[in-house]
Amino acid sequence: MQLQPTPRPEHVLRVSARLITSSTILHLSVEELERAINQEQLENPAFEVEEQRVCLFCGTRMYGQSCTTCGHFAQPEHSMSEMPNSLELPVETAWSNAQQFYDFDNSGFAEFDWDDEFDPLASIAAGETLAEILLRQLETLIAPGDEPIAEQLVGNLNERGYLEVGVAEIAEHLHVPVERVDYVLSQLHTLEPLGIGARSLQECLLIQLQALSEQETSPPLAYTLVHSYLDKVGRNQLHEIAHELKVTEQEVQQAIHYIRTMLHPFPAHTYREEDTYSRVVNDATYMRPDVIIRKGDTGFEVEIVEEKRYRFRVNAGTVGPLSSSVNNYEEVQRYIHHHSDRARFFIDCIQRRWRTLKRVAELVVEEQREFLERGVRFLHPLTRAEVAMRLNLDEGTVSRATINKCALLPNGRLMPFSDFFDGSLGVRDVLREVILSEEPGRRLSDEELARLMHERGIPMARRTVTKYREEMGIGSSRER
Repeated sequence: MQLQPTPRPEHVLRVSARLITSSTILHLSVEELERAINQEQLENPAFEVEEQRVCLFCGTRMYGQSCTTCGHFAQPEHSMSEMPNSLELPVETAWSNAQQFYDFDNSGFAEFDWDDEFDPLASIAAGETLAEILLRQLETLIAPGDEPIAEQLVGNLNERGYLEVGVAEIAEHLHVPVERVDYVLSQLHTLEPLGIGARSLQECLLIQLQALSEQETSPPLAYTLVHSYLDKVGRNQLHEIAHELKVTEQEVQQAIHYIRTMLHPFPAHTYREEDTYSRVVNDATYMRPDVIIRKGDTGFEVEIVEEKRYRFRVNAGTVGPLSSSVNNYEEVQRYIHHHSDRARFFIDCIQRRWRTLKRVAELVVEEQREFLERGVRFLHPLTRAEVAMRLNLDEGTVSRATINKCALLPNGRLMPFSDFFDGSLGVRDVLREVILSEEPGRRLSDEELARLMHERGIPMARRTVTKYREEMGIGSSRER
């Protein structure tokens, strides 16, 4: 008997909100979670959401159009018809075991105790690369057939996230109009990390400023400085800039401070291969904190913005009228139980996210108390592995609980949660101080800066000084 190879059928699984497990919910950004909640509300009549009117920036209860605590304006309300038709999330190998978390055939929960330290992330493969994530996001934004253009663009990003080849070169290579490549590139520019795919530092910063200006959070002078005075900013010619723009030097300094603290010159550096990166939205995600750290009477307190914003309910009574198309009593009951249990599972996933976020944030705050009180120089070395060990969690859980998340500090500053694990921030701050203390007309070379850092008890190689200086947007001795 001769065996003939038989092609295996391929099933493409498009995951909607009804299949989201707690592991996936955990690593969603705040905007992605918002879309997931709205999508589940569209699909599941048993899932009810009562949304509290709170400031999405500081978590304060709002009664008017602006927050009385931080001054931010209320977000425009979206009608359900404006929500996307479906939420598509990355399909990971863990979905092959999805039935052990939720038994759809039996319309109920599988046999396990949610109070146990069960970690569904332990079975999930390592996170995607930045290139894979960008391509997955672009699939939903570009026309069918433009995938090769997206692959060329993403494939030609350097380690800093800049595009190394010209649009015309890609168009010629693929035999497509330049306009098509330009369009796909414009879509790439809308993705997180903001500035990805830029062709120069100036374009990278302008992309970020444009996104921030849509939320009315960036000073207009910052855009002018980047657009027309970037070279002079690099040479610290503040007096000349102020004279030409007819503003004070203090206003120029404030705008420069905004640029240096709120923008990132190298977008790809905000992504780490060991993390799962999933910030898909293009509305400057880091401007919406997930965690708020407040200074209370007894110390620092942690709040989860989403937890104050949402109230969830399972209402099986709303499912009955919608099951009128089902013929017999048993099928009606099955229909009701299915949607009710699905809603309970979804709510439990979100509440598990909140618990994990709070546990991780509270431990980080405990470890970084001196940093919160005294500044970046006092940021202690801390790793995700240490946090995982202290909390008896998988390291992947801690990674997903911190990546794409942002914290609002007691001083009002927004900080990516990943910065709590970046031990180089204090060193960079010292280096910045050394550079700013240079004598007029006597600019220090990177080798001299390395020597001065060593004298301060911080041994650094010259190439490390160069790397940190460039990442802080500070020019070389000749440019300064």
